[in-house]
Amino acid sequence: MTTSHRLSRRTLLRATAAAGGAALLSSCARGSGDAVDLAYWNFFGGSDGKLMVELVNRFRTEAPNVRVTDTTLMWGPPYYTKLAMACAGGRAPDLATMHGSRLSTFGRDLLDEWDLDELAARGVSLDEFPQPVLDRVLVDGRLMALPLDTHPLVLYYNTDICEKAGLLAPDGTLAPIHGAEQMLDAGRRAAEVTGAIGIALGSLHEAHIWMPFWSAYRQLGGQMRLPDGGPAEVDRDAMVGAMTFLRDLCDGTICSPSLDGQSSPAAFASQQAGFLFVGPWEVTSARTAGIPFSMTQFPALFGDTPYVRADSHSFVLPTQAQVDPAARSAAYDMAVSMLRNSLAWAAGGGHIPALSAVADSPEYLAEKPVSNYREAAQVVEFDPEAYFSGSGSTLMARAGQSLQGVTGRSLTPEQGADDLIGWLDDQLTLGSPL
Repeated sequence: MTTSHRLSRRTLLRATAAAGGAALLSSCARGSGDAVDLAYWNFFGGSDGKLMVELVNRFRTEAPNVRVTDTTLMWGPPYYTKLAMACAGGRAPDLATMHGSRLSTFGRDLLDEWDLDELAARGVSLDEFPQPVLDRVLVDGRLMALPLDTHPLVLYYNTDICEKAGLLAPDGTLAPIHGAEQMLDAGRRAAEVTGAIGIALGSLHEAHIWMPFWSAYRQLGGQMRLPDGGPAEVDRDAMVGAMTFLRDLCDGTICSPSLDGQSSPAAFASQQAGFLFVGPWEVTSARTAGIPFSMTQFPALFGDTPYVRADSHSFVLPTQAQVDPAARSAAYDMAVSMLRNSLAWAAGGGHIPALSAVADSPEYLAEKPVSNYREAAQVVEFDPEAYFSGSGSTLMARAGQSLQGVTGRSLTPEQGADDLIGWLDDQLTLGSPL
């Protein structure tokens, strides 16, 4: 049975606060043939949305007795606001998708932990996931989110343009890039070929500009702790260094400072740029354009290790007023099914599979160019932990203003760093609303 709809705000506001309880899944009172209702929320649209529908339908085929109601809500703050309200009101779905970086948004009381024994009974153990991803979804030793994938910032490159610019290795892949100066030089050489720009980056889109900033900041050794009450514990020198790179990048020749989240991938798709800095999801637009391109791991601009900003689409068990053991068991079944069938999710959407059985499979390794950057899963850097941090968060939006001031040259890197640090200090005095 296929049921899809959108939830109204009124429905969520009617929920009343209640504590969630743990379910003993093995004590399910229903017989194995009885129908089970399962509510699942996600935020996937576009090509990712189509791929997620395929995964859900695959589970429907595997478990015909489970009646899945899948609800797609608007990505970003609207999704997380409604999910938090539903959790607080005890009327949450049985299963939901969440960015690993947003776990802090939900504090410690709005999600139930995953039972490792129940996962083991379905053939899944923690040693099958990349350690950097596990480090983010484990809270005080408890698994609070089950990772489906990792999606880091990656480097797209047009093979024809790069060949003409002398940037390819003998095997036809991009010659290794070591350091910020080599990346900037590669952009200049690509711009000479395109007659436009060398690198496309949506500097006017807060997520697109945040990804290379956070990658460079972490490569420079920058740490960021955001304790309640403040002040923010940051490395100002590393912040200035990362912002200086972005300013030098967006000089109008290497990269235009006026591209946004749509015009940036469009510039690459129309071959007006030889490179593109963005997440792996734009593989769809590049393929649709029919241009000669490939993808590789984002380079080490500073230091020897290519630390890179990333996030993880993960499954969570929202706290409910009363847990239905049968529905909770079905939630485990559905999540594991989607993990095990995530090859199409990876091949079509560019995401790195979290489950090693898929990530190490010959089938995934044969998927080019999306498997080229699979090793990035071992060096991913999530956003700093805070209730206002993570994908689609207030931090990303406000940091975007500081970064855009630098790339647009209305702020120096030093001024941009001080602007962001000042905002962080102010934000930390407000305290979490949860």
